[in-house]
Amino acid sequence: MIKANVEIFLEHIEEIFGTDYKISKFDAKDNGKPIYLFTYKDIPEKGMLTFITYGLSEGEHPEWSGGKPELILSLEASDPTWGEAIAYLASERRGIKRFSYGDFFTFEEPISVESKMTGFLVFSPSILDKDRIEIQTNGKSIFLTGMYPIYIEEVQLIQEIGIKQFWFTPGFDLYKVDRMNLAILKS
Repeated sequence: MIKANVEIFLEHIEEIFGTDYKISKFDAKDNGKPIYLFTYKDIPEKGMLTFITYGLSEGEHPEWSGGKPELILSLEASDPTWGEAIAYLASERRGIKRFSYGDFFTFEEPISVESKMTGFLVFSPSILDKDRIEIQTNGKSIFLTGMYPIYIEEVQLIQEIGIKQFWFTPGFDLYKVDRMNLAILKS
């Protein structure tokens, strides 16, 4: 019997992160299959939250020829709104946006009361080894794709200096939602 992609996906994330998660369900704008959000507390370290979506990969996009994304976000935070924001993006933008490395997603208001950050940068997930990012499924592979919160002013800075230089700018911390706005620092 062939396993469904969702079963393969679940086995993969449970092997890495365990089975102690909360699941939330979000309806998709395209009226397709829903988006599920898995919330892990104290993963990868105490005081951190890790959020993983499932359902984005159930859609189609013309640029998803080598595989399809699912989103992963890890933060030193306590507010579940961070995860709800990536689930919202997946539910609203499935089939419309590609969710590829270097893409930006922004909101008009701060994502959480914990920070003034209003957007996300898409890039490789920092808490996974390369061999854990790809999930072989019955169709196209699923790739766990990292989401990183940013300040709206940092979008232009990243476009000017590139992701690599931004990543290594003093004061940048992948996991801190209350870190300094690097665009202000660089001005």
